Order: sequence, then C-alpha cells, then structure tokens
Amino acid sequence: CTCNQPCQFFHKTHASGERCRRSSCIEPCADPRTMSASTSTAALPADQQSGLDTMDKFERFEKWLRDSGAHFQDLELREYDTTGATSATALRDRLDGPSAEEMDSGEEKKEAGGGGSDDGDGAALSTSGSNGGLSSSCSNAQSEESEMRGVHCKTSLAPNTVCVAVPRKCLITVEMGQQTPIGQAILLSDLDLDAPKHIFLMIYLLWDRKVNGHQSFFAPYYDILPQTLSNMPIFWSSEELAGLKGSYLLAQIADRNEAIADDYHSICEVAPELADIATLDEFKWARMCVCSRNFGLQIDGHRTSALVPYADMLNHYRPRETKWTFDDDRQAFTITTLQSILAGAQVYDSYGQKCNHRFLLNYGFAVEDNREVDGFCPNEVPLEICVPPDDPLYDARMAFWTRGEDGMHAGTAGGGVSALAAAVAAASAGRDRGQDPTAMVESALKAAAAARERNHHLSPGGGSIPVQTSSVKRVRVCVSNNENTRTLFSML
Repeated sequence: CTCNQPCQFFHKTHASGERCRRSSCIEPCADPRTMSASTSTAALPADQQSGLDTMDKFERFEKWLRDSGAHFQDLELREYDTTGATSATALRDRLDGPSAEEMDSGEEKKEAGGGGSDDGDGAALSTSGSNGGLSSSCSNAQSEESEMRGVHCKTSLAPNTVCVAVPRKCLITVEMGQQTPIGQAILLSDLDLDAPKHIFLMIYLLWDRKVNGHQSFFAPYYDILPQTLSNMPIFWSSEELAGLKGSYLLAQIADRNEAIADDYHSICEVAPELADIATLDEFKWARMCVCSRNFGLQIDGHRTSALVPYADMLNHYRPRETKWTFDDDRQAFTITTLQSILAGAQVYDSYGQKCNHRFLLNYGFAVEDNREVDGFCPNEVPLEICVPPDDPLYDARMAFWTRGEDGMHAGTAGGGVSALAAAVAAASAGRDRGQDPTAMVESALKAAAAARERNHHLSPGGGSIPVQTSSVKRVRVCVSNNENTRTLFSML
C-alpha cells in the first residue's frame, strides 16, 4: 500500500499527520482513505463477492461500517414508501409505523454542528430522510428504490444508551479536504469563501469520488448519498419557485446560488483542476449535501466539522431525544439517548430551533406547526424599514434612526434599532419585577441617548466627522405573539 495519505493511526515509526508508507510502518498500513487491492471488493473471494452483489447499496453501507468498527446493533435503517401519501398526517403515520401512537409525531433535523448542544423544546411535522429532506418531489420517479430512509430501534432503548458509535476513521473532516491538492491551493491563496469549512468537506468528497472512485474507502458511503436534491429550493424550477412568490426566501435562494457560483469560479482560478473533477452543478450538489449533513465537532481539542456516515441518517424531531459528541476516549462519534425509546420507534436528532426558511433552504423541508412545547414559534420575518424622504418629521426620525452611526465608529452602535432592542429588553425585565414597562422604555431610550453623547468623537480640528448613513435597515422579527414583539411594534 502506498496510500500517501495523512496517517491518523499513530504507527510507531511516525506521528499523526505524516505521510503513511507501508514500508516504513512496523504495523501494516491501516489507512482507510485509499484501499489497497487486497482490501478492495474486486479482490474478495468469489463467495464474499457474490454476497455483496446480492446486497442493496444500504446493506453494503451498513456492512462497511460494521467491518470498520462502528456499532449500531440496536438500530436499523428503514425504507419509506412515500407514494400515495397525500397529506402530512398520512405521511407521518406511514413513517412512524405501528409505534406512532406511543410517541410524539414530530420530526426535524440537525443544523451544522448544532444538534449536540441544543437544549430547546418544540415539535415538528416534517421529515428529511436519506435524501436530506421531504418535499412533494422527494420520491425518486426515476428509480425503483426509494431514497427515503429513517433510523429505527430494533429493541427498546433506555435513557443514556450509546446507540451509535462511528469510529474516527469513518469520518470525513475539514482537515482531510485541506490535505488534497485543491485544498492546499485554497489555503495558499487565502480566498474569501462563503463557508470555508463546508468547502473543504466538499472538496474531499468531490476529489475522492473522482480520483479514487470505487476503490475509495468511503465508496459505500458515497453510494448512499442522494443523486439528486430536488427537495431543496436552490434546485427548483422557476415554476416551483413561483410557489414562494411574496416570500423573502426567494432572495435567500438567489443569494445562495450566487455565493456557490462565486466560490466555484474563485477556486477554479487558483486550482483549475476543480473543473476537471466537478461541474458547477456537481459543486452545488456537494455544497447542499455537506450543508444538510455535517456536524461541528471538537476532536483532540480542535474544532472541526465532519461528515459522519449513519449519524446523518437520523431525521429531525423536537424536543430532542438524543445528543451527540465526539468521544476522545473511544475515538468515535457517539449518539446517546436522552429518554426511553420504544422498539420500532424512529430515532431522531434535533437540527435545532430554527425558522422555517432555514429548514427549507438548508434541509429541504418545512415544519407544519413550528412551535416549541411552550408555544414559542421561532419563525422570523425579515423587514426592511426606512424613513420616507417626504416625511414631515424626516429630520427628527433620521436623528433617532441613525443614532450611534455618526462619528469615527459609524454603525457600531446599531442606531435606533439598538436603542429599541435595549428598550424592549428593559421593558421585559421591568414587567417581571412589576414595574411600569412604559417608564422602562423611556429610561432605556434616555440611556441610549446619553451613551451616544459620551461616545461622540470629534476630529482633530474640533469638528464632527460626517459619515454617510443609510435610511434603510433590515431587521428580523420573530412572529411569535408575545409581549416583547408587541412592545417592539408599538415603538416602531
């Protein structure tokens, strides 16, 4: 084996990160990233090869993980036949199976790196299977095999049970992408990329699939990744996007497409070989695969992101019933139950408390009733607010609107928006103590005005430094009907 890949197995003759060569290792080379002929499926005995040929791609994927030391013996992947499910309720019942009455019927999925530490509550009614999400077009009309999968218990699980353990060698990390020739070119060029960690994971995924193909250690994982992501809106047709008319999500979709194209072309300038291994459409596919599947981890005290086979098959549900982390002692990514999960029930991950536009944009699904158990709704509305030039009170309103934006540190104080936020926070705190919220708002606004005067800077010549300020501001407002929202809008 002359894999020439970074060694992560701590052979006696060289340290982690150095190039691994079979001839220089006291122990046989066990680097998983490039399989030698002796370990490739093509070189297996005829009876073993025949067994693999009779397996579907998901069975081969699970066998690969088990052979690599992963543990998920109490769990199983289930295929979902979504044809004929004409409503969310019907689909939910079909996905949950016989145990649907014994558990809450909501689903969600992780945000990049956030699910493991999410402490929020709430319920959802959408699913994202192995293809990253659920939409009206999620069934693969061009394939006899459904891409929709979920993870279910084969036996009842007690709280605090480690139900999944994926060894480190099965993880694809940011550092692996950085070690590729394209990754090295990106690091040397110091490009300003939209999502650098995502980019390096994408680069490894695309590079390894192209260069090593079926001989790649990760080939069984690549095989189960969805071939299309038609449920994600950045891939929608103009007719499908028309259904979002009036939504700010259309602008976000356009921004995401533009950012991905800019990253692709920028990388091609410093690493032209990218164009040989991936088209723009393939680059976009990899971006959304990574966006919907990666976990933010700390490994050996170092923050990184990783693709974790099998763990990314868990669908989304709130309140969360599992937690995940990288266990340095076990050198494995683990998923642990937080509560009892009955036999046959689906095992979920929480993708976090998010607005539906983030769920749809990043994961390809929306939650029908996106509320936490306390009734809080995390959906947000982005608003652009401005002072009309013909307003009779234009000068007074602009003075308030741009408060804190003049002087040398223009924009750092957030202007009148920050003053409003401080006022709302003060009103909320005062209400809890039985104080008059109106008086608290007035006090907060006066304090903001006083702070502005204290922070006002003068030029060396004694005059104020004029700074161009904008009369248009964009704010995100949570749509949940609560006292803080009402106070904010009354002030606006």
